Amino acid sequence: MPDGASADTLVVSGVSKSYGSTRAVNDASFRVGRGELIGIAGHNGAGKSTILKVVNGAVAGDGGQVTVNGIARPAQETVAHPEKLGVRTVYQELSLCASLRVDETAAVFDHSARGFGWRRAAWTNLERVLDEMFPGHGIRRDAKIRDLSIARRQMIECASTMVDGAQPPALVILDEPTSSLDAAATASFYAYLKKRAADGVSAIITTHRLHEMIDNLSRIYVMRDGRVLGEQPAAEATKASLVTAMGVASHEHAAAAPARDTARVTSTDAAPPSTGDVVVRIEQGADADREVFEIRSGEIIGFAGLEGHGQLTALEALYRAARPSGHTATRRTPHQSVTVTGEGAYVSGDRGVRGIFPIWDVASNISFSSLSKVTAGGLIRPRAERALVDEWYGRLGIKGRPSDVITSLSGGTQQKALMARAMSVESSILLLEDPTRGVDQSTKSEVYAMLRGQADAGQTIVWYSTENEELRNCDRVFVFHVGRIVATIRGEEATEDAVIALSFGADDSSPAAQEERP
Repeated sequence: MPDGASADTLVVSGVSKSYGSTRAVNDASFRVGRGELIGIAGHNGAGKSTILKVVNGAVAGDGGQVTVNGIARPAQETVAHPEKLGVRTVYQELSLCASLRVDETAAVFDHSARGFGWRRAAWTNLERVLDEMFPGHGIRRDAKIRDLSIARRQMIECASTMVDGAQPPALVILDEPTSSLDAAATASFYAYLKKRAADGVSAIITTHRLHEMIDNLSRIYVMRDGRVLGEQPAAEATKASLVTAMGVASHEHAAAAPARDTARVTSTDAAPPSTGDVVVRIEQGADADREVFEIRSGEIIGFAGLEGHGQLTALEALYRAARPSGHTATRRTPHQSVTVTGEGAYVSGDRGVRGIFPIWDVASNISFSSLSKVTAGGLIRPRAERALVDEWYGRLGIKGRPSDVITSLSGGTQQKALMARAMSVESSILLLEDPTRGVDQSTKSEVYAMLRGQADAGQTIVWYSTENEELRNCDRVFVFHVGRIVATIRGEEATEDAVIALSFGADDSSPAAQEERP
């Protein structure tokens, strides 16, 4: 058979792809051995997602050749059913149908589930992979996709690629597969991938979490401006070597990823560094066990802990309690009472569903929340809108034209547009849900510097992230466990090890406050 005649699962030769005058991929070539896990690193807009779509046949290239399991095809040809070739894909922007149940979604991916009992059969196959890939996932077969957190939706997409079904997977393409997963889920995910690789399944992974590629893959290709510039053995690669190859300035990399050190947690009850007004009060417990946590104006606060332990519930409660004109309101969660003074703006981490307006241009996406500034008599004033958009284009370094449809831009540029929309409101509190998900190191450094500038100007920033290390850019970090805050530590002490240790420090390590979308 063709797949037995080649030591490579995939060979990409001279592939190019242009969108209008923009060359997204330029004469790209690389290979993936059988049972090999390889990575593709590069900044946003480097061409990673495009080359992967050409590989799986979703997008027609302009030239070149793609060979899967020894079967070659011109890159100009699309493939209607890549799964029949053993090619499975998880895209950066999650693509599950919100109105389906989990077991119905499983059947979409599992073509072996047919006839009576198809839902149960599909769920049985998916659950088997979920249990091994993400132990303790807590996903129910009858849950609607729209009611699941973005992390659980990502778990379903990742697990679905590994269900053997009618055609077992041979090549799995994973574009930012761990962008919404916490450290524990990420570790179990890679452990599963390595096990399947030993059975001959190959994988291509793109992620801006460079340490994941270094720690878990065999080789890493680097792309820049549509070209594959070369490869580095993961065992020899460092963050610095990859960043240099990607063309990101060294000082930007230093800001984007604070150096890991052996800083020890000096206190689990860190005091606020700011003497500003109290704008947020979080209360939990009762009577003698009552605890109060205060957030002051000008602070950057991080919410950390294992996924599903109350961080998102608290963040969304803050947003719902926020009121304009300095008014105070209170919201309750199952474990806490949240009181907020001031107006809030929210940046969703699920930009494809709860962030961008996909058929609108960039300008409309940015100005939507500031209509009071750019309208008169119910009509938009084009000059005022253009001035607002130009201001934030300049402040955030947004690339592309304001008239471009926002989905034509890279994920990092889309995220900057969402940040611009929220910041242009000039609210007293900025709430961020995983704001750098799927964003490259250079853009991350710009976001960190921008947030620090906003805090210095008096804005309060509350930031939830699945990347514990980046929370070291915060003033303080609140660590959650089972819906409650169990520790507050200084930002520079928020190492991966420290956060995980504190997350498991409570008596009960099972997530009693599983977070779903309201």
